[in-house]
Amino acid sequence: RVRRPSAQASAQHRPSTFSILLRPERRRSAAMPLPLRVRISTDAAPEAARAALKEPGASVRVVGGTPALGNWDPKRSPALTRAAVEEDASIWEGTLDDSTAAPGTEFKYCVLVVDKHQYHWETAQAHRMPPPKDTAELEHFNGAVASASHGAPASHAKADEWKSLDASAELDLTADGEVECVDCFIPWQHTGTSSSSGTAPRSIFHAFHWPFAEVRKHLKDLHERGFDAIQISPAHKSKHGHEWWTRYQPKDYTKIEGLGSLEDLRNLCQDAQSLGVMIIADVVFNHMIVVASAHEWERAQQKPKELEKLKQKLTAAVAPTFTADDFQWPWFKMDGPHWDNENRYEGWGCGEWSELKYCPKVVDVHNRHLKDLLDAGVRGVRFDAVKHMRAEHVGEYLSFLRKQPFPVYAYGEVLSVDEKMQREYMEPLSMPTTDFALTVYLNDVAKKLADVKTVSEGARVAAARAAKAEGLGALLSGARPTTSPEAPALAADSVRFARNHDTVQNDGSFYGLGGSAIAARVVWAWLLAVNDGTVLMYPEDILDAKCAPVLTRALKFRSSAGARAERTEVCVRCTGKPGAKVHRPALVSIVLRNAEGGVEGLCLLNLLRDKKLRVGTVPLNSQAGGEEASLLSEDGSAVTMLADGRLVDDSGSPHTVLIPPWDGLFLVDAPF
Repeated sequence: RVRRPSAQASAQHRPSTFSILLRPERRRSAAMPLPLRVRISTDAAPEAARAALKEPGASVRVVGGTPALGNWDPKRSPALTRAAVEEDASIWEGTLDDSTAAPGTEFKYCVLVVDKHQYHWETAQAHRMPPPKDTAELEHFNGAVASASHGAPASHAKADEWKSLDASAELDLTADGEVECVDCFIPWQHTGTSSSSGTAPRSIFHAFHWPFAEVRKHLKDLHERGFDAIQISPAHKSKHGHEWWTRYQPKDYTKIEGLGSLEDLRNLCQDAQSLGVMIIADVVFNHMIVVASAHEWERAQQKPKELEKLKQKLTAAVAPTFTADDFQWPWFKMDGPHWDNENRYEGWGCGEWSELKYCPKVVDVHNRHLKDLLDAGVRGVRFDAVKHMRAEHVGEYLSFLRKQPFPVYAYGEVLSVDEKMQREYMEPLSMPTTDFALTVYLNDVAKKLADVKTVSEGARVAAARAAKAEGLGALLSGARPTTSPEAPALAADSVRFARNHDTVQNDGSFYGLGGSAIAARVVWAWLLAVNDGTVLMYPEDILDAKCAPVLTRALKFRSSAGARAERTEVCVRCTGKPGAKVHRPALVSIVLRNAEGGVEGLCLLNLLRDKKLRVGTVPLNSQAGGEEASLLSEDGSAVTMLADGRLVDDSGSPHTVLIPPWDGLFLVDAPF
């Protein structure tokens, strides 16, 4: 639940062509060092080699499919050290423990340039552990790309997840007597909204840790994909370093520095406004830079001289804007249950976050930072760590934003599945929050072992179960199963995601949300297919080679049919053998209707990871009404859905559609 500084070396850059020299391998019963020596030559791989030679902070990463090798994320993988520089090459060295990866584990090399958010991946087939004894000449690398997934053979996914996408097996829901179906209708539509501004975007691309210039470079492409907003990482001057979490340790709110200058931000906002794209800035107002460990602060509580030295260190870190007097005293270590109980407001996160004191001086500095962002062209704000701030304090910043001569969208990150905690900010502040409970519920429904009970219990029970697993069961002990679930979302404008930077980047699992990009893609498609809510898209997922086609189609569906629809009808069809006691979710049917009940669009999602799904009838709510609908598929072919849900072709003959594993079909009443 917290952003902990990573134990890894700071992220850097990637290579293009290199030689790897390994000392002779011999059998070992105990863990032993495995030395690596890498040569990156401009002759063999010019672009990657130049990056490794000249780019500040560039590094060579050893990336593989195990946690110790970063789970195919270069930023989390072991970094080699530049040992020497030649005229046309650089030498990189490092040591791995042979227990880091078992024999046969796949790995690749990547030159990582964090400042420019660039990756140079090997494009050849992955190597396998242990590396070869002799020098290997590596020559095939792609150009600089902005996604860690491009070039990675598995992009955080397990090998069996990727293989399942090519499954040839088929489940035919039209086969009479062979499959028994149980339809679970979810009352999706939520009547309440949080925002009073009416400016909420529909689809936000999270440019997580992207420099402003890099965001600007991809702006047109993101707009064409269907995003109407882009969220940038904190713009203020923060703790020095390339790791993502350094952006969440503010050092000086009066300066725009780290991901680009104020001028870079202005240029980005100007280009975005010309396309009708909102730029949303992330702001960290709860706390500032970490200057000492929890142990140091705790020990100093009994030693006044040590405490004074630490306060002086804090003052030096945040000068000239603040002094130690502007922080919360007495020091209190916020950990364990205190992250979520009544002590969560004034405690120092992990005992390290320098917790700011609520006072006019602090509010004024923060509002001046907001003004700098707005003057640059920012038109949306995400408030970080809102659950550690009192609602009335957040309200002062919202009041400032709402006094502007133009509408400013704002939402709060409330990292919790506790609905009561979310509403503590949503209702009095008229501000949307992050819908973690919905994320937990949809991911639960999409899991392999889900059943009818999982679907029918709803989001509150799913949230209670997740909270209990996190040791927070007392907070949500009132949740009970129900045979008629309520709308699963917090509000019609809640901020939704299949996974986000906290669930991906932090160690461990947030409420069980530790899945891969491929496992999340059908949940992304579900969130994008409904007509309401604001979807915050994690960048690696939409840029991933395997996930991008599905999510791009879902974004187009959202921009067309979703924008015209007034309400959503959702059904999960669970299947099993005739007479079976357990029926597993197989199909999600999402019907978008206009105010008159007419169908604007139809989305069919296959929740099966190892089978194609053949569908001939769409489950419809008998209370929804409506007439038959003529729809167009993505390839332009026509399909008619009758009032009872049966699909027919132009001649009126029965028609079926075949949906690949973990994929979707999108149909609209007008061309895409």
